[in-house]
Amino acid sequence: MKKNLLKIFIIYFILGSIAEACNFKIANFGDPKEKVKLNSASLAPLLLPDRFGGENLIIPIEDVCETSKKLWGTKLIYLYVDNKLSRIQLYRPLMEDRNLMDFAMKKYGKFNLPEGMPKTRWRGNNIWDKNIEVIEYMVTDIHDGHVEILEITNKLYLSTIENYNEKVGEWLDSQQ
Repeated sequence: MKKNLLKIFIIYFILGSIAEACNFKIANFGDPKEKVKLNSASLAPLLLPDRFGGENLIIPIEDVCETSKKLWGTKLIYLYVDNKLSRIQLYRPLMEDRNLMDFAMKKYGKFNLPEGMPKTRWRGNNIWDKNIEVIEYMVTDIHDGHVEILEITNKLYLSTIENYNEKVGEWLDSQQ
């Protein structure tokens, strides 16, 4: 009897963890934006072309991860360069929690925070090198608060993202 209860508990725990998981990768790196398919009940994602040769497809995380309520309020941003998915960002501004940090640590691995500092006051970044992807989590200050960002780039597209970021940087430098 105890073995059966233990098995039921383990299965319930595993299924509960799967249900709470958020699979925000609804397209593969290199795919065109036309391949993104969302639930028909959700609104169309917002597509914003920029002056640097990219297009940002912005989707509320609620449309992709309906059961992951801790991440609600996060924007999922797919960056397409030359109509190829080159970077995925989860962008969570002005939230008083660190739910994106918790999600990143659970999915990619824990990292150390300064001892004695509440994680809500921490600013910085951490990088994971996982097989074919580079993942960076960061918290930084913005006007009126802070933002958490989780950025995933396939190693095949690192040079594309570097070139893109260089164009953005040159433009930012010219604005001073």
